[in-house]
Amino acid sequence: MDDFLEQTAVRKSRGIFSLLYYMAWIGVVLFALVAAFGLRGVIGVNPETGGLMFSLTSLIVMVVFGGLAFFLFRAKDECRIEYDYAFTNGCLDISKVMNERRRRYLCAMETKEVLSCGPAAGPAFQKVLKEPGIKQHNWFVNREAKLYYFYFQKKGVKHVAVMELNDEMISVIRSKKYLQLGVWHDADGKSTYASIS
Repeated sequence: MDDFLEQTAVRKSRGIFSLLYYMAWIGVVLFALVAAFGLRGVIGVNPETGGLMFSLTSLIVMVVFGGLAFFLFRAKDECRIEYDYAFTNGCLDISKVMNERRRRYLCAMETKEVLSCGPAAGPAFQKVLKEPGIKQHNWFVNREAKLYYFYFQKKGVKHVAVMELNDEMISVIRSKKYLQLGVWHDADGKSTYASIS
């Protein structure tokens, strides 16, 4: 029988992030207008000679405010982030969804290749964080949720991913079918094997 589970981690308290999102949109519009007015003044007509004149100040204003508008336009979607986790027969696929429109594929992790995993608390997790040359990925949106870490190597690089998975998905991942013996570490540091049921 195939195991297939999907989960989406959404932000529980969206109030401040919605406010930041709309403020970013206001900033985009205002900065774009200032940049447009700067563009108008870059090349003009000299009233004394009737010839063309170039304004460096207007060019600088246009570039700075145009850059700010572009930056805010790209950053606004970071206020509305979700993470999608899909588990299929031992492979956990992680994607980042921004503003419910743009999806960025982050990683595919085979559970047979996981070196250590468990709740993101306790001595086992702290030991993994102290590994030299490790890349940490925080693929969650709610700090107060149940967080789990997965330590694995991909293309010779050590990674630790912290994710917000539900109990059903953890129960399937913890089964003997997918994790190697001694890989799962409880919050107290003990290594266990059986699934939580």
